[in-house]
This record gives sequence, structure tokens and C-alpha cells, in this order.
Amino acid sequence: MSIDDNIWYAVNQTRVISEPKSTIETFGVTRIKYFIVCEKMDSVNSVKIHEGVITSEKPSIITPSHFAQQLIEGFGAEASEYAEWLRQHGEFMKILQYGLQIRKEEIKEEVTSGSLEEVTARVRQSADQGRELTTVIQGVENMWEVSLMKFMQAYVNRSAERNFNEIQNHHHSLQQQSENQMYEQIEEDFYHARGKKERLQTLGQRLQGMGLFGKYEDRFYALLRECS
Repeated sequence: MSIDDNIWYAVNQTRVISEPKSTIETFGVTRIKYFIVCEKMDSVNSVKIHEGVITSEKPSIITPSHFAQQLIEGFGAEASEYAEWLRQHGEFMKILQYGLQIRKEEIKEEVTSGSLEEVTARVRQSADQGRELTTVIQGVENMWEVSLMKFMQAYVNRSAERNFNEIQNHHHSLQQQSENQMYEQIEEDFYHARGKKERLQTLGQRLQGMGLFGKYEDRFYALLRECS
């Protein structure tokens, strides 16, 4: 897939001035307030600030057949084209692994006077004083969504390893808990099957169906002999 030169220009001109202080929450929703500062092409010392919120839903390990549509919800054509290119070239593989979906909300646009550097410094100072997770980005007018998409790609990649490991550990813990409960139930069934041949035979069938009969074979036959 070829991509428009204007999109590449926006990608190459994007500068992430400040990043969120933490990565994406593994077991919760993450909201990041973004400020994208763009120098207006048709005015001297005039800068537009795009302010909004990115919301990332709780990651989960799923088959992301609906990835493309969910990821780019709320984005325009250029950002969607860039996201599709990233997807085809493997740059969003970590998103694909745990099915992250991200929504973009725009709060407001503001035009202010000053150089790009001056306005960026003011915006960053204001953002740093807040308690929210924030990012300040220098982008290109009319292509600012591409700059936001580039930030998202880097931020997700930075978060993904920790998210994925925590999800895997959580699933492993749940699996271990389930296995422990299963073995506790088997022990209880053995206890209640003592001296009851019919109940013991039912337990033996269950163990065979679970592929665990070999593990309990000696105990099973010992109890069976007691029933004789």
C-alpha cells in the first residue's frame, strides 16, 4: 500500500514534546488529554491548538477481526489511511495481540498568537500543572490527526509489554485457582465415596473423562477393594 506524501510529511514533522507519565492501564480504562500544536500556514505568528481526549479501553487478549474499525473510531481519512498502513506493515502488532481499541474525542480548537515554540512551551507548562495524563505534540495543520496517530502507535508499543505480561499472569493465576478448586473437589469426592461403590464408580468415570484417572488409580482401586 502506497501512502500520500502529505501524510509522510506530517509523520516526519510530528514531535512529541511530552508523554503521559504512565503507560496504559492493564485492568482499567486510560484517558489521556492531548494538546496538538500546529503552526498556521496562512498566518504569521499564529498557532492552532487542538485539545481533546484519547480513551483506551481495558486491553484483553482477543482475536481482533474488528481491529481496523475500532482502532480508528473518530479519525479522519488521512489518519485512517496511516493506521491502515501501520497495520499492514506490522507496526500495530502489539495492539493486535491484546485487542486494544482507542477512541478520540475533540474538546475544542483554539487559535492563539506567538511562535510555534512559544505556544508549545505555554501549553506544556499548563499541561504539566494538571493531574491528568497528558501529551503535548507538535503537528502539521490540517494533518494533526496523523500526528496523534503517530503518538498513539509509540505509546501503545511502550505500554504493550507490561500490559501483555500482566494479562498473561492474571490468566495464569485464574487457571491455577481453577485447578486448585478442581483438585479440592476431587479430594472431597474421594472422601464421600468411601464405602459407597456406586458413588466411587461415578468418581472413576469423572476422573477418566478428565484424563486424571492414572493419577488417582491406586487410591481408586484401594477404595474399591474396601467396598468388596
